Amino acid sequence: MMTDRCYSFLVIFVIISATCSLADGTVLSSTVPFTLSRNKTIVSHGDVFELGLFKPDSSSRDGNRWYLGIWFKKIPTRTYVWVANRDKPLSIPVGTIRVLKSNLVLFDQSDTVVWSTNVTGEDGRSPLVAKLLDNGNFVLGYSNASEYLWQSFDFPTDTLIPGMKLGWERRTGRYSFLRSWKDITDPSTGDF
Repeated sequence: MMTDRCYSFLVIFVIISATCSLADGTVLSSTVPFTLSRNKTIVSHGDVFELGLFKPDSSSRDGNRWYLGIWFKKIPTRTYVWVANRDKPLSIPVGTIRVLKSNLVLFDQSDTVVWSTNVTGEDGRSPLVAKLLDNGNFVLGYSNASEYLWQSFDFPTDTLIPGMKLGWERRTGRYSFLRSWKDITDPSTGDF
């Protein structure tokens, strides 16, 4: 009986610790999905940037449109620096982000894929982790490696922050460029 209590306590402690570390420590793994909501976000280690779901201030004219984005945490008026699902918003402020088969994947409340990093050619055998860095870069990589399989800095939206590089990347063959929001209340892909 005492062993059962100790085991139960240990399981509860591990679950609570994992939940708290995801909220404050910004590390996601392939074993633990993270459910985002209006008030549940991922914060960079130094409390500089925050990743979560947001609704543009005046988007009520078009109904509920929620986006996964990164913003400065300590600036009272939110300044969004990156948006994942620009052209496919969530209809309610709940989504789950998972590390799945070498990718970061955002699911809606119906478990439908809304956004993915679309990394190809990786076997997914090593443990992958995703974290939000203090420079605003959301990265996916192997836990023991310094290079990333994917990083948000390679897919900027309309904001250039220190550490981002624009232009042609020879190693990957990718061209990174800034792309405007459709308008001030609509982060979907704009014309510029």
